[in-house]
Amino acid sequence: MPPKRKSGKGTPSKRGTKKTKRDSSPENDSGGDEKEFDKDTLQRNVKFDFEELMNDPTFQHPEFIHTMEPEELTIEWYEENGLEKPIHFRCDPTRIGMKLPSPSTFTVDSVLELVGGNRMIEVVQVEDQGSVKMTLEEFVEFYKTPRDQRKNLYNVLSLEYSLTPLEDLVNSPALVRQIDWVGNIWPDALRQRWISFNGREKKSYFPHHTFPKVQNYCLMSVANCYTDFHIDFSGTSVWYHVLKGRKVFWLIPPTATNFFIYQEFIKTVSDNAFFGRSVEACHVAVLEPGDTMLIPSGWIHAVYTPDDSLVFGGNFLHSLSCQTQLRVYQVENKLNITRKFRLPYNEELLFYVMADYVKKWTGREYVRPLLVEDAKLDYVGEKWKAAGGHLKKIRFEDYNVEVTSEMVKNEEESEKDAPEVKVIAMHAGSSNYDNAMISKMSYTEATGLEEEAEDEDVKPETKKEAEERRDAEIDLLAATNSLIFYRNSKHDFIRNKSVPDHKLPIGHEPPVYFNDEEVSRISPRLLEELEALGAYIRRKNRVEVAEGICHPASLINLFNTVLKKRRAELPVPN
Repeated sequence: MPPKRKSGKGTPSKRGTKKTKRDSSPENDSGGDEKEFDKDTLQRNVKFDFEELMNDPTFQHPEFIHTMEPEELTIEWYEENGLEKPIHFRCDPTRIGMKLPSPSTFTVDSVLELVGGNRMIEVVQVEDQGSVKMTLEEFVEFYKTPRDQRKNLYNVLSLEYSLTPLEDLVNSPALVRQIDWVGNIWPDALRQRWISFNGREKKSYFPHHTFPKVQNYCLMSVANCYTDFHIDFSGTSVWYHVLKGRKVFWLIPPTATNFFIYQEFIKTVSDNAFFGRSVEACHVAVLEPGDTMLIPSGWIHAVYTPDDSLVFGGNFLHSLSCQTQLRVYQVENKLNITRKFRLPYNEELLFYVMADYVKKWTGREYVRPLLVEDAKLDYVGEKWKAAGGHLKKIRFEDYNVEVTSEMVKNEEESEKDAPEVKVIAMHAGSSNYDNAMISKMSYTEATGLEEEAEDEDVKPETKKEAEERRDAEIDLLAATNSLIFYRNSKHDFIRNKSVPDHKLPIGHEPPVYFNDEEVSRISPRLLEELEALGAYIRRKNRVEVAEGICHPASLINLFNTVLKKRRAELPVPN
């Protein structure tokens, strides 16, 4: 991820790009201008002869690309092979389980209509790899400007379109949806958001989300855009489909040597050298219209756009890349990468993953059931989408509390004082969820769901009475069922700071009952990856314990106990 700093020059419109403290927050940003990294050498213009680089024979390493028939991309193939090399498909995307709009009729105007032109987005300014803020409408206006009249190059890489009507038109590859941690494991009730509005007339807005919202991106790039070498945040893998235009990738495998060289590149680069020449081997891959590529965890890559393009893509974490994902996450920590350009809620997600596995292996439940009715912000999960909530346009009039100067002050003060590295503004994904700037509408208004009519003779249960009833039911379950390890809401871990609770004494526990059939499905490949996850969490002094997770020390201990059991069952390699 090439470091960058904010840039306010060259915006296509005066409206919406004025550099103020309120206007500086991108989608999912934590608010306020971030402190600049104190290395002038990190800001550089990127000017390469891309035609020469595309045709350079030293960048021809076809062995880096895995070839396979589209129908072979199954969960069985994945479990046996993992995702280790990029996979390039030149086929009808339906053959790998995708759904896409027709390239003959779908345009950037379609994106504008489906997502909404008043949404504020962060746009990469290609000249210096910095970024500016503008509305989607302003960017589309720029995109449609004739090529010879563009004074600047802007590149949209951070438009995550989940929770909009566009999501109904696009499906990622079937395998991605099967293995994606966020899509399959993050609790539905915790899919929430809040909205902050921008400008005096409150016409444009920023969405902020309380879950890792990184699954669906619409990338709009004009000709000659370039994204310098980077690793996608937290080692996420990527799916990528070119609907229109062309894309050129330079791909570098995530070897230990390349990781080391890359870290030095991030910290010390001060010239216009092409990083692909600094490593032992780099491969160039050209994606034509209709092509799809899967880029595995940790692969270092740069992207060039020869023609105006419209691309769909997304990021995902999965179980067979734990080691690389954690290695990238630790590199981000070491380099102090800016929070907004990292995967939000990464450690919380790890706890939900461990709890999901432990439930399969032992039947024990460590996650207290979380209810949609208890959502503190706008619930935007499956029930909300099923009721058509994602089809509603976001308007200030639908939200009942304005931003106050005190809210803005609190948000600005929450920023860290330590210098941070600013990386390329692709997939800006973090959010400061401590301070909700705009309160939510009531649940039934936000979702369109109607509560069941109450019997006229029955007094409705108050919220306090409902909470007390649920807590009593959980206490009874925990007292009578040895597999229930979650507790009622009064004992929940709901914190927005690192805690050492995973290192608490475990104490006495009832016997463990193993589901031998599920445990036997832990392949040697999966075992090695999950052992790395268990070791990482166990070594951490402080962790972000996810909401609803109870007895984290017991959870981690049991997770590692099952892995030790499985390791002992496998034959010792010669």
